[in-house]
Amino acid sequence: MANWKTYDKGDELPEEYKKLLLNLMSFQADSEYAGAQRVAENMRFAPRPEEAYRLSKKVMEEMGHGYYVWNLMSDLGVDVNARLRELVTNPNNPDPQKVTVINGFRKENWSKLFECWEDVALFSTVVTPAAVAFLGQYRECSYLPWARVNVRIHKEEYGHLAFGVWASKRCIEFGGEETREFMQKRIEKFMKVGLGFYGRPSKPGDKQSAMFDKYYEYGIKVKKPEELQEEYLELLESRLKEVGLDMPQGVEADYDMRVGYEAADLDIQVSKAAV
Repeated sequence: MANWKTYDKGDELPEEYKKLLLNLMSFQADSEYAGAQRVAENMRFAPRPEEAYRLSKKVMEEMGHGYYVWNLMSDLGVDVNARLRELVTNPNNPDPQKVTVINGFRKENWSKLFECWEDVALFSTVVTPAAVAFLGQYRECSYLPWARVNVRIHKEEYGHLAFGVWASKRCIEFGGEETREFMQKRIEKFMKVGLGFYGRPSKPGDKQSAMFDKYYEYGIKVKKPEELQEEYLELLESRLKEVGLDMPQGVEADYDMRVGYEAADLDIQVSKAAV
C-alpha cells in the first residue's frame, strides 16, 4: 500500500482533494439510496414471506449506507437534505444536476434486468460481489471517516451477497433442475454489469478514467480496476459454485451501466464555513 497522507474529521482538506473526495462520496451515497429504491421495487417478485422479509432487510441496509455517507458529506458542508428530497420526489428520474446516481440504478436501466424472482436472486449473487470488491477498497482510503464507515458497509454488502446465495439456492430447491438451467442462462446479463462496476482497465494502452490517476495519487481510491476485477471473479466463481451454477466464460463488461461514476467532474456546493 502506498504511503498516502491521511485526513481525519476536522482536518483542513486541500481544495482538489476535497472536490475529488466529494465526487466519489456523492456517487456512493446517492447511488446507495437510489439502489435501495430499486431493490424495493423488486418486492413484487417475492414468492414467499421469508424472501420478502429478507429482501426488505436489504432495502433498509442500502438506505442506511446512503445515510452513513451523507452524514460525512454534511460534515463537509454539503446540503444532503436537498439530495434526499430530489430522490424521494423524483425516484424514477432524478435530476443529474442535483444527485449523482450510476446508470445501473436508474429505473429505465434497472427495470430491464428483472422479470422474475430468479433475477432478484441472481443480482445479489452475481453483481453484489463487484460491490464487495469495489467498496471494500474504501476501507483503506486516505479520508479516515469514510474509511471507517465503509468497514460497516463492506460487512453488510457481504450479507447481501449471502442473501443472494441463499435466495438462489431456494429457487433451485423449489424449482429443481429446470430452474437451475433457467438461472444458468441468465447469469451472463448480470455478470456484464458486475464486470463493468469498477471501471475500465488502467493498463497502458487501455482507455481508462481521466480522473483515476488523481484518485489514486491522493489515496481516495487504493486499487486499480484490474485488481478489483481479479477479486470480483474469484468471489463470484466461489459463490456460483456454492449455488451449483457455472461461471460463464468470455463475458464482456457493460461499462454503460456505470457511466458517470468515473467520468463526472462535479461541482458540489459546500458551505464556506465547512472544512
